[in-house]
Amino acid sequence: MSASHQVLVLSKEASGESFLKLHLLGVELGCQLCLKRIATKNQSSKSAPDLFDTAEVQIDTSKQGTAQFIREYEITRRRSDIGLNYRSLQHASNLSRLVIHNGSHLPDLPALYRLMERSIDAFAAGSEPSLVFFKALYLLLKEEGYPVRESWWEQLPNSLRSDARTLLAQPSPQSLPSEIRAVCEASAQNLMHWLRRETDLILPSGIL
Repeated sequence: MSASHQVLVLSKEASGESFLKLHLLGVELGCQLCLKRIATKNQSSKSAPDLFDTAEVQIDTSKQGTAQFIREYEITRRRSDIGLNYRSLQHASNLSRLVIHNGSHLPDLPALYRLMERSIDAFAAGSEPSLVFFKALYLLLKEEGYPVRESWWEQLPNSLRSDARTLLAQPSPQSLPSEIRAVCEASAQNLMHWLRRETDLILPSGIL
Protein backbone atom coordinates (compact mmCIF):
# COMPACT_ATOMS: atom_id res chain seq x y z
CA MET A 1 0.00 0.00 0.00
CA SER A 2 1.33 3.47 -0.87
CA ALA A 3 0.09 7.03 -0.45
CA SER A 4 1.25 10.54 -1.35
CA HIS A 5 1.53 13.30 1.27
CA GLN A 6 2.78 16.85 1.72
CA VAL A 7 4.92 16.85 4.84
CA LEU A 8 7.27 18.82 7.05
CA VAL A 9 10.49 17.12 8.15
CA LEU A 10 10.70 17.49 11.93
CA SER A 11 13.78 15.35 12.56
CA LYS A 12 16.45 13.48 10.64
CA GLU A 13 18.99 10.90 11.81
CA ALA A 14 20.94 8.01 10.34
CA SER A 15 19.67 4.48 10.81
CA GLY A 16 22.53 2.12 10.08
CA GLU A 17 24.43 2.61 6.84
CA SER A 18 21.52 2.41 4.43
CA PHE A 19 18.63 4.45 5.80
CA LEU A 20 17.59 7.78 7.29
CA LYS A 21 14.94 7.98 10.00
CA LEU A 22 12.66 10.95 9.36
CA HIS A 23 9.86 12.18 11.58
CA LEU A 24 7.30 13.68 9.22
CA LEU A 25 4.23 15.81 9.91
CA GLY A 26 1.37 15.83 7.42
CA VAL A 27 -2.29 16.81 7.50
CA GLU A 28 -3.47 13.28 6.69
CA LEU A 29 -0.32 11.40 7.70
CA GLY A 30 -0.15 12.88 11.19
CA CYS A 31 3.23 12.69 12.90
CA GLN A 32 4.98 9.55 11.73
CA LEU A 33 8.44 8.00 11.75
CA CYS A 34 9.44 6.85 8.26
CA LEU A 35 12.54 5.33 6.72
CA LYS A 36 14.25 6.67 3.59
CA ARG A 37 16.97 4.73 1.83
CA ILE A 38 20.17 6.78 1.58
CA ALA A 39 20.78 7.88 -2.00
CA THR A 40 23.64 6.58 -4.09
CA LYS A 41 26.78 8.71 -4.29
CA ASN A 42 26.03 9.94 -7.79
CA GLN A 43 22.74 11.51 -6.68
CA SER A 44 22.91 15.22 -5.85
CA SER A 45 22.85 16.07 -2.14
CA LYS A 46 20.52 18.95 -3.02
CA SER A 47 17.71 16.45 -3.53
CA ALA A 48 18.36 14.54 -0.28
CA PRO A 49 16.00 15.08 2.67
CA ASP A 50 16.99 17.79 5.12
CA LEU A 51 15.66 19.03 8.44
CA PHE A 52 12.68 21.42 8.13
CA ASP A 53 12.02 20.64 4.44
CA THR A 54 8.53 20.79 3.04
CA ALA A 55 8.28 17.89 0.61
CA GLU A 56 5.91 15.74 -1.40
CA VAL A 57 6.52 12.12 -0.45
CA GLN A 58 5.30 8.76 -1.61
CA ILE A 59 5.13 6.38 1.34
CA ASP A 60 4.91 2.60 1.18
CA THR A 61 3.66 0.65 4.17
CA SER A 62 5.21 -2.76 4.77
CA LYS A 63 2.99 -5.81 4.37
CA GLN A 64 3.14 -6.34 8.11
CA GLY A 65 2.03 -2.74 8.61
CA THR A 66 4.81 -2.04 11.12
CA ALA A 67 7.15 0.16 9.05
CA GLN A 68 6.74 2.98 6.55
CA PHE A 69 9.22 3.62 3.77
CA ILE A 70 9.61 6.77 1.70
CA ARG A 71 9.77 5.75 -1.94
CA GLU A 72 9.67 9.21 -3.55
CA TYR A 73 10.85 12.50 -2.02
CA GLU A 74 10.38 15.78 -3.88
CA ILE A 75 11.43 18.99 -2.11
CA THR A 76 8.99 21.88 -2.43
CA ARG A 77 10.68 24.18 0.07
CA ARG A 78 14.10 24.00 1.71
CA ARG A 79 14.90 25.98 4.88
CA SER A 80 18.68 25.63 5.21
CA ASP A 81 18.98 29.14 6.69
CA ILE A 82 17.69 27.86 10.02
CA GLY A 83 20.89 25.87 10.48
CA LEU A 84 23.03 29.00 10.05
CA ASN A 85 21.77 30.49 13.33
CA TYR A 86 22.33 28.38 16.45
CA ARG A 87 19.45 29.91 18.43
CA SER A 88 17.04 29.46 15.52
CA LEU A 89 18.11 25.83 15.12
CA GLN A 90 17.79 25.20 18.86
CA HIS A 91 14.31 26.70 19.20
CA ALA A 92 13.03 25.15 15.96
CA SER A 93 14.34 21.74 17.04
CA ASN A 94 12.74 22.10 20.49
CA LEU A 95 9.39 22.95 18.93
CA SER A 96 9.70 19.99 16.57
CA ARG A 97 10.57 17.65 19.46
CA LEU A 98 7.49 18.81 21.33
CA VAL A 99 5.32 17.95 18.32
CA ILE A 100 7.07 14.60 17.78
CA HIS A 101 6.42 13.58 21.38
CA ASN A 102 2.77 14.66 21.30
CA GLY A 103 1.66 14.70 17.67
CA SER A 104 -0.18 11.39 17.82
CA HIS A 105 -2.39 12.79 20.62
CA LEU A 106 -3.18 16.18 19.03
CA PRO A 107 -6.50 15.81 17.18
CA ASP A 108 -6.53 18.93 14.99
CA LEU A 109 -3.91 17.95 12.43
CA PRO A 110 -4.70 20.68 9.85
CA ALA A 111 -4.29 23.40 12.51
CA LEU A 112 -1.11 21.78 13.84
CA TYR A 113 0.38 21.55 10.35
CA ARG A 114 -0.45 25.19 9.55
CA LEU A 115 1.01 26.35 12.85
CA MET A 116 4.23 24.39 12.36
CA GLU A 117 4.67 25.57 8.78
CA ARG A 118 4.17 29.23 9.78
CA SER A 119 6.58 28.83 12.70
CA ILE A 120 9.29 27.08 10.68
CA ASP A 121 8.93 29.76 7.99
CA ALA A 122 9.43 32.43 10.68
CA PHE A 123 12.58 30.73 11.96
CA ALA A 124 13.88 30.53 8.38
CA ALA A 125 13.11 34.23 7.80
CA GLY A 126 15.34 35.19 10.73
CA SER A 127 12.64 36.25 13.18
CA GLU A 128 13.63 36.38 16.86
CA PRO A 129 13.78 32.66 17.77
CA SER A 130 12.65 32.95 21.39
CA LEU A 131 9.53 34.85 20.34
CA VAL A 132 8.68 32.46 17.49
CA PHE A 133 8.93 29.57 19.95
CA PHE A 134 6.85 31.35 22.63
CA LYS A 135 4.08 32.27 20.19
CA ALA A 136 4.03 28.79 18.64
CA LEU A 137 3.79 27.13 22.06
CA TYR A 138 0.97 29.45 23.15
CA LEU A 139 -0.98 28.96 19.92
CA LEU A 140 -0.50 25.19 19.93
CA LEU A 141 -2.01 24.96 23.41
CA LYS A 142 -4.80 27.39 22.56
CA GLU A 143 -5.75 25.69 19.29
CA GLU A 144 -5.77 22.27 20.94
CA GLY A 145 -8.30 23.50 23.49
CA TYR A 146 -6.14 23.93 26.59
CA PRO A 147 -7.24 26.85 28.84
CA VAL A 148 -4.18 29.04 28.41
CA ARG A 149 -6.16 32.29 28.54
CA GLU A 150 -8.36 31.21 31.44
CA SER A 151 -5.74 29.38 33.54
CA TRP A 152 -2.14 30.09 32.53
CA TRP A 153 -2.65 33.79 31.85
CA GLU A 154 -4.19 34.38 35.27
CA GLN A 155 -1.18 32.93 37.11
CA LEU A 156 1.47 34.64 34.96
CA PRO A 157 3.32 37.17 37.19
CA ASN A 158 2.20 40.77 36.74
CA SER A 159 5.80 41.74 35.99
CA LEU A 160 5.61 39.70 32.77
CA ARG A 161 1.99 40.03 31.75
CA SER A 162 1.93 43.40 29.97
CA ASP A 163 4.99 42.73 27.81
CA ALA A 164 3.93 39.13 27.15
CA ARG A 165 0.56 40.36 25.87
CA THR A 166 2.29 42.75 23.48
CA LEU A 167 4.72 40.06 22.30
CA LEU A 168 1.94 37.62 21.52
CA ALA A 169 -0.06 40.23 19.61
CA GLN A 170 2.66 41.65 17.37
CA PRO A 171 4.45 40.18 14.34
CA SER A 172 7.80 38.63 15.24
CA PRO A 173 10.65 41.10 14.62
CA GLN A 174 14.20 40.18 13.67
CA SER A 175 15.45 40.98 17.16
CA LEU A 176 14.30 42.22 20.57
CA PRO A 177 15.92 44.51 23.13
CA SER A 178 17.69 42.41 25.74
CA GLU A 179 15.22 43.24 28.51
CA ILE A 180 12.21 42.33 26.33
CA ARG A 181 13.89 39.13 25.17
CA ALA A 182 14.37 38.22 28.83
CA VAL A 183 10.62 38.72 29.39
CA CYS A 184 9.87 36.56 26.36
CA GLU A 185 12.10 33.75 27.57
CA ALA A 186 10.75 33.94 31.14
CA SER A 187 7.16 33.86 29.84
CA ALA A 188 7.90 30.82 27.68
CA GLN A 189 9.51 29.05 30.64
CA ASN A 190 6.47 29.85 32.77
CA LEU A 191 4.16 28.50 30.08
CA MET A 192 6.17 25.28 29.82
CA HIS A 193 5.96 24.79 33.60
CA TRP A 194 2.18 25.27 33.31
CA LEU A 195 2.05 22.77 30.43
CA ARG A 196 3.84 20.18 32.54
CA ARG A 197 1.56 20.73 35.56
CA GLU A 198 -1.83 21.23 33.92
CA THR A 199 -1.89 19.21 30.68
CA ASP A 200 -1.32 15.65 29.60
CA LEU A 201 1.28 16.67 27.02
CA ILE A 202 4.86 15.42 27.27
CA LEU A 203 7.58 18.05 27.58
CA PRO A 204 10.80 16.51 26.19
CA SER A 205 13.89 16.66 28.35
CA GLY A 206 16.31 19.49 27.67
CA ILE A 207 13.73 22.10 26.64
CA LEU A 208 13.33 23.70 30.07
